[in-house]
Amino acid sequence: MSSSPKLTLIRSAIKRKGIIPILGNDLSLLKILKSDISDLELLTSLVEKVTEDGDYIIINLYDYLAFKLINIYDLSDPPKPCTLNNVVLELLNNLGETEDALKDEIIRIFSEDLKDQEMMLDVYRKLTKIEGFKTILTVNFDNFLERAFEAENNKHVNPSINFAIHNSDDVEDQNHDPQLKHIYNLMGSIQGTDFALTEEMSLEYLYRLQNGNDKKMTELFKALKGKAILLIGCSFPNWFMRFFIRTISDDRFIDGRRKKYVASDQIANDSDLSSFLKNHKTSVIPIGLAADGEEDKVYSTTFEFIDDLFEDIESSAGVAITKPIYKEKIFLSYSWGDKPLVTKLKNEFQKCGVELFFDDDDLRNGERFADSISNYIDNCDYILFLISENSIKNEKSYVYSKEWPRAITIEDFKGKSQGFSGGRTTYICPYIIDETEPTDARIPEEIRSRNITEVKSEEFGKIVRTFIKENNLTKINSEEDPSNE
Repeated sequence: MSSSPKLTLIRSAIKRKGIIPILGNDLSLLKILKSDISDLELLTSLVEKVTEDGDYIIINLYDYLAFKLINIYDLSDPPKPCTLNNVVLELLNNLGETEDALKDEIIRIFSEDLKDQEMMLDVYRKLTKIEGFKTILTVNFDNFLERAFEAENNKHVNPSINFAIHNSDDVEDQNHDPQLKHIYNLMGSIQGTDFALTEEMSLEYLYRLQNGNDKKMTELFKALKGKAILLIGCSFPNWFMRFFIRTISDDRFIDGRRKKYVASDQIANDSDLSSFLKNHKTSVIPIGLAADGEEDKVYSTTFEFIDDLFEDIESSAGVAITKPIYKEKIFLSYSWGDKPLVTKLKNEFQKCGVELFFDDDDLRNGERFADSISNYIDNCDYILFLISENSIKNEKSYVYSKEWPRAITIEDFKGKSQGFSGGRTTYICPYIIDETEPTDARIPEEIRSRNITEVKSEEFGKIVRTFIKENNLTKINSEEDPSNE
């Protein structure tokens, strides 16, 4: 697939982890059955961007929230344009509602009214798969990005850092792993203590970003230091967009020391903003407008740009590690009943570049299953005993009666023959992956007498990195990599 010059530059920055995406609320869409909307005619008359898709409509989440508030508070004369900002201002200024009451109502809508299947997460799921996005910023208060990570079973992300304007204690008591991705919700979040409902509230958040020096701000600008920024789907007003980019980039527009990219549908409708950005060293992705050069591709929507970006990165092996980067091979010994959980652990090892022997469906359907397993056990550098109620409740199970005894024998043989590298004396590493007690008498004595590590699924990523570090796994040099032949 041929790439436009701008896409090539963005891809290069992503590969070296030199760019930070800032996601806007244009990306948060809902797909709702028409029959589930009590007053569809009113909705379509109020909201400009409603797309019909058979029995469904596709609508921006924030437009839908505005419509819901109109119904809940029975606004007989809704403001136009019917934006969340305008509806909230109407309720605050003319009906005497409070910010806190409206926020509580929106949180209730999320928890009670919206269904998981109505949230269109595909675009977010693609963005979570791009490994080069080490830090992700959002200006949304929804939790679509967090839901996308969860939908992908991707645990390579820290708990989100949610900004707030009404509390003074900004230091969150959380352990953030520097090796995992970070999410910064710049305008707050429904999962936090506060979030911006209006343009004025957004301005207050931006003011805090500009003037704050607490831990959140320090960590944010540390993450931004020296990085390019890519705004995707951000539809701020003209004046706010300029101020926001200036604050986040910490760089004068006219200097242009730091690359800035903007991919937003709104630019096509705002020639003044488009001209300002282009004339001040900000690359505008051509979405619904004329391209800067003949070779630049013009996208119809921001979603088309994201699809193109994802396919471009994926085709250049930039989404996930597809080959081992460590020499050592590991065998995962587990009960078939724990497969969903163990699959997550397997994914963590593979993402870190560790080659695995793994008892999967293809192997079980083979004609020489026992021989293959025995061969893996004999030739792996480490074998991880994944202990659980499933693995010890039946002494006649394959993992209990065959795999573990053979591994214990092999370890003893290798130890006596000094078959371990780097002075190691063991290759069996036991882990408990459920609530089983390490002293449970059903665990073989040869294993029970060791130090058994107890882990939870949300800790798999950290456990894998600790394993790599503690066992000093050997990186494959580029000249040794068979893919270079």
